[in-house]
Amino acid sequence: MKRLLLATLLPLLALSAAATERDDALQPSGRFSVYGHGAAATPPMGFNPWNAFRTEVDQARIESVIDTIQQRGLQQAGYRYINIDDGWWLKRGADGKIEIRTAMFPIAKQANGDTSFRAWTDALHARGFKAGLYTDVGRNACSQAFDRHSPNLPVGNVAQREIGLQGFEASDLKTMFQDWGFDYLKVDACGLADFGAGSEPVVESGHRVLRPLIVRDDAQRTDADAVETQYARVGRLLADLNPDNDYVLAICPWGQAGVRNWGGDHGHLWRTSPDIEPTWASMLHNFDSASRRELYAGPGRWNDPDMLAIGLGDFDAKHLTEARTHFSLWAILSAPLLMGFDLTRAPASLIELLRNPEVIAVNQDPAGNQGRLVVETGQVQVLVKPLSTRGAKAVVLFNRGDTPATAQVDAAQLKLRADAPLQARDLWQHRDLPAHAGPLRFALAPHASMMLRVQGTPALAEGEPLSDMTGRIHVAVDGVQGYSTDLAGIAGTPRTDVAPDGSPLRIAGTTYRDGIGIHADSRLEVRAGGDFSRFTTQVGLQDTAKPVAGDVVFRVYGDGQLLHETTPLHQSDAATQLTVPVAGVQVIELVAAVADTSAVAKTPTPVVAWANAILQ
Repeated sequence: MKRLLLATLLPLLALSAAATERDDALQPSGRFSVYGHGAAATPPMGFNPWNAFRTEVDQARIESVIDTIQQRGLQQAGYRYINIDDGWWLKRGADGKIEIRTAMFPIAKQANGDTSFRAWTDALHARGFKAGLYTDVGRNACSQAFDRHSPNLPVGNVAQREIGLQGFEASDLKTMFQDWGFDYLKVDACGLADFGAGSEPVVESGHRVLRPLIVRDDAQRTDADAVETQYARVGRLLADLNPDNDYVLAICPWGQAGVRNWGGDHGHLWRTSPDIEPTWASMLHNFDSASRRELYAGPGRWNDPDMLAIGLGDFDAKHLTEARTHFSLWAILSAPLLMGFDLTRAPASLIELLRNPEVIAVNQDPAGNQGRLVVETGQVQVLVKPLSTRGAKAVVLFNRGDTPATAQVDAAQLKLRADAPLQARDLWQHRDLPAHAGPLRFALAPHASMMLRVQGTPALAEGEPLSDMTGRIHVAVDGVQGYSTDLAGIAGTPRTDVAPDGSPLRIAGTTYRDGIGIHADSRLEVRAGGDFSRFTTQVGLQDTAKPVAGDVVFRVYGDGQLLHETTPLHQSDAATQLTVPVAGVQVIELVAAVADTSAVAKTPTPVVAWANAILQ
């Protein structure tokens, strides 16, 4: 009887604990709770040597690249971070400090026998650059797992070869930033994934067995909370070590462990995908891993589909069509622009491509909105990025396929008036197109793209659609249990102007072209900054083929105070109009909460729509 009672109580206790955790997460924070430290107001631009040199990176090669960046106008174009990737370390010394491989970086030699990168970072700073370094959040680095035959791996006994941060976070980060003077840190995660019992690094190279916290592409066996905790500690330490906020933290668990959801809470950019390869298929996969994540990016927090593959393979000087498309896509995604090939060998055509000022201006636009997909038809996709100038939009129309295609975008998709002319400029040809009142239509060769800056009259005479200011939005709680291992899939991701599955926003039979689709039990934070006086929207549950259980209550908060709350709404209810005064409010929070959690305990939470959401 006791065992039966316990078996009955345990699920109830678990359900109660989950409900409490859910209720806590939906409470207003009263603030814009992103990381909020550091210096990444726009996506970082610079150079990373990994795809060019792997562990053969050395001082002479990077110095030659730096000379090229300066001499050929790339520094002036905005590329300022010069990063060192994996391969720089020799070992961990008896005192716990990392020793630098001075055979490759002779500038690190000290008269007393110690090693330091201070002379390196001082030299970069004197030339107007910022200095970046690489490490791993675990005990070992990726090269020790995947470049095991490199002559430039850490040396010594097992402990000496454990050159990752784990166990040395505070001392290593102090060394890198305060003692050595770095400004940027890429923190990989192979040490949390690739050194388990029976793994090749353990069996063949004698590394210590470490229980993997990340099991690649397996959400059930990955300890996402533990991975996040490791990176959160790094983020806190860097904030403490850099009171001037002049630093960048790049989180790199390759889209695993739910990083696409929490990366912006602890760092400035987070990898949404595996390492890019210089192939069209790899570029598309990495693009897909970020292209539906527009609500997660904004000033100080960027989706990172990895460095540019331009200059290599399918994106070399013989494939300028593909290279332009690749650059256009990363630019409109507001992705970091890190060059990744040996620039000393770059022909003029690639240098000209990489320093295109009009394309770079789209990437660096201060509003920080990520482009959103507005067309997905067969092999054609169209992305639109609202710019900081009212009525200005960047547009990329591109052909993913291997056959010619026609792509178009209309005024409604741009949220501009259809009865007013559209002024479009071709950002690759640097020419204005004739003013046009109808859809913008282009014939595209295989893999080709058209990138435009379009100026028109906003469809709204007053106010701005919330979906046009995603740089001001933080998805604090997305309403999805767990995370998806399908890096290119939608899997519940909140979206602008469509539901998470990409279908139109639809409430009780009425379709809405504008708004935000998200699961219930969610909370969005909007950085209003006191710039608006009124928030309006129509809310309700998304129509689905299969009816969903549970009613949903919608709440609007301003600076932590409840401003409006609806009665519980059922899926069959018509949209409810909300008009909420928000004058002087710094942070607006939009909460959609399931009214009775027991009704949906065994089913996914309903999808809801904040339709026609407008700030005026």
